[in-house]
Amino acid sequence: MDYFMRTIMVFLEGLASFLSPCVLPLIPAYFTYMTGQSIEIMMEDRKAHRALIINSLGFILGFSLVFVSLGIVATSVGQFLQAHKDVIRKISGVLIVFFGIFHTGIIPIKFLNRERRFDISKRNPGFLSAFLIGVGFSFGWSPCIGPILTSVYIMASQSSTLLRGIGLLLVYALGLGLPFFLIALGLKYVWKHFRKLYKHMNTVKIISGILLVIIGVMIYFNAFYFLTGV
Repeated sequence: MDYFMRTIMVFLEGLASFLSPCVLPLIPAYFTYMTGQSIEIMMEDRKAHRALIINSLGFILGFSLVFVSLGIVATSVGQFLQAHKDVIRKISGVLIVFFGIFHTGIIPIKFLNRERRFDISKRNPGFLSAFLIGVGFSFGWSPCIGPILTSVYIMASQSSTLLRGIGLLLVYALGLGLPFFLIALGLKYVWKHFRKLYKHMNTVKIISGILLVIIGVMIYFNAFYFLTGV
């Protein structure tokens, strides 16, 4: 049950990462990177829309591979720290609370707000190009979604097995990638409604920060154990 709750938390953090300022407002740019076409063309041209759907899978696979690969390192290291798990758990909880407070905007830290992106351009990108773009953008997102991503790595590192840690990372990637794919799939029908979310970005950021603080407090006090008794 403890692992099930962590899985839900990680999936929600993936969704929160998608709603972050370095991802959500730039959806049109990402789609254009993936296809070489404008949003208007992709909504009207079936071939362009089909390319977006296929390439979005490559894009998602690219950033998922990076996040999981980096997380495996954290998970593997975590297995060597089991002897000090109580101390590490409390330190992790404090760090996540700090990241959560930062994410709400209460504590501004410039280097955590930066976004670095590889300039990968191609006139008519295909699946492989979209995959490489996903890899590049994952490194660009890391400073921006760092608070959320770090909390996921911490939870992955505290998993009882390497396989479970990898599972959490895959769930996080799913939470981040699923909205991408769904928007690409139903672009013509959801785009005008989806754009309305942009004016609520500050609220979304605050809610995401509060979620991180709650997770940090739960980890510090070992609430997952007390709630489940396992």
